[in-house]
Amino acid sequence: MLNISAKNFKLRYALLLFAIFFIASCNQSLDPKINDSIQNLIEKYPQLTADKKDIKSREFKFTRSIREGKFNFEIQLYSQEEGYKNRNHILVFINSKKEVYALPLFNNKYRDYWEFPFDKPLKEVTKINTTFSKEFNIAIDTLIKNSDRRKSIKRAILIDETLNSVLSCKKIKEKDSVMIYKTLRGSFDIPDENIDSVYIRLRKNYELMKRQWQPYFDTNCFFDEKNSRVYQVEYHGNKIKIKAYRMDYGMHYMYL
Repeated sequence: MLNISAKNFKLRYALLLFAIFFIASCNQSLDPKINDSIQNLIEKYPQLTADKKDIKSREFKFTRSIREGKFNFEIQLYSQEEGYKNRNHILVFINSKKEVYALPLFNNKYRDYWEFPFDKPLKEVTKINTTFSKEFNIAIDTLIKNSDRRKSIKRAILIDETLNSVLSCKKIKEKDSVMIYKTLRGSFDIPDENIDSVYIRLRKNYELMKRQWQPYFDTNCFFDEKNSRVYQVEYHGNKIKIKAYRMDYGMHYMYL
């Protein structure tokens, strides 16, 4: 009996080592693809590293990832160093065929990218000339083919995992009005704003969200508190629209 148990233990141990080695090998083989996709994105959108003279402030470092088991895809988040102005992030999507797509998460001063309602683009900020919704749709269509009969299910899971698991968003409902339009979140990355006008914008944000609630979901609004944005997801046939609402306001340091 002892011999059989010892053999079983050795077999299980060998299988575990093989599994660990196999997973590590797969991740290593993906690293060049991921690095290339990030580098290509930075070259395409130089705004991701613009005005950052310090090397540490320009680098995108791995922050977290989630792996979805049912359809075997992975989402990774890369972020610039905390403590620097105008911090940006990059999302990397990997499907079951190990195809990779990266999209940018710019900070809130790039208002044309986020299409914030009740906001005009800042004159001194270079336009991105694409939008978050457009980039997300391209990512979905690149990694989930139209011929895939389960595309709508995969798309919904991809969006849910991105917002809830990777970006750690909070689900927003109508009862959360205080969180939306009565809480101020200051930012030193954007020009100063008048507090009264900020409260008006936040209230307008909430009213617009309410009008576009989609009742057949538990909620279609997600609060990305760390980046001071609310995302509202709308499904329009084969495409999605992710509306973003800016929740921060420009402030400056006060010296005593």
